[in-house]
Amino acid sequence: MAKIVSKKADKEKKYVAYIGTYTHGSSVGIHIYDIDLKEHRLTERSVVPVHNSSYLTKSRSGQYLYSIADEGVEVLRIEKNGDLTPINKVNIDGMRGCYLSTDVSGRFLFVGGYHDGKVTVVHTHKDGRLGSVLDGVFHQGIGSVAERNFRPHVSCVIPTPDDKYLCAVDNGVDQVKIYQVEPSGKLHL
Repeated sequence: MAKIVSKKADKEKKYVAYIGTYTHGSSVGIHIYDIDLKEHRLTERSVVPVHNSSYLTKSRSGQYLYSIADEGVEVLRIEKNGDLTPINKVNIDGMRGCYLSTDVSGRFLFVGGYHDGKVTVVHTHKDGRLGSVLDGVFHQGIGSVAERNFRPHVSCVIPTPDDKYLCAVDNGVDQVKIYQVEPSGKLHL
């Protein structure tokens, strides 16, 4: 959810919510809602088409919204009024991801792949554009519960506060793998 502060004379705060959805029926992407705190109400403002926008995260600067999209990631600029403007999309050379995070410096976008057990690093530009895929690591193995853990499932990727490591939760192999993140974006277990 992004908070937008209006420039009204009464200094009333305005809030906007972004909700990503799988694409089917009337759900075609990212739904933008205005939040009325006094009335406890969400009012849909618009929908930005992004195919299977199942997970969203904001950039560290708060200027961009990253979204999962089929076989890749899409980035949108957050306008002053809370609207979204698509910038670009990149393919992550694998199946659709399930989790997104950014490093503290804002240079990398990390993608966790539940269906293919892959951790992907995408370069992010200062102007908001997504760059090339810098690294991609497929996990291997199986976990202790055969009915659930018959292959890797990366469900979360989060950098440590010092930006030196990336923690990748894999509930398919019952492990949290810790990667060192090189300045080039390469991952080392």
